[in-house]
Amino acid sequence: MTKELEKEIRDLQKGLAEVQKDQAVLRLQPCRGDSEIREKDAKFDELDKRAETLRKTIRDLTRKRQLLISESTKRGSYDSLCS
Repeated sequence: MTKELEKEIRDLQKGLAEVQKDQAVLRLQPCRGDSEIREKDAKFDELDKRAETLRKTIRDLTRKRQLLISESTKRGSYDSLCS
């Protein structure tokens, strides 16, 4: 189970890196008018929402992974005490 979570976390981190790269590219693009500025702002908003969703999911999965690891460690030490 932890291996699956680690893989999913890595995939999400790659996705987040792509979103951050897209934001950097978008930031460097020049705008020639109000309509282009509005389009650029809309794209920034979309990318910000995607990045925040990815960060939250990564945080949640990391917590879940840590809980699984701590539970298995507790069980392992409890089992060794009972033996």
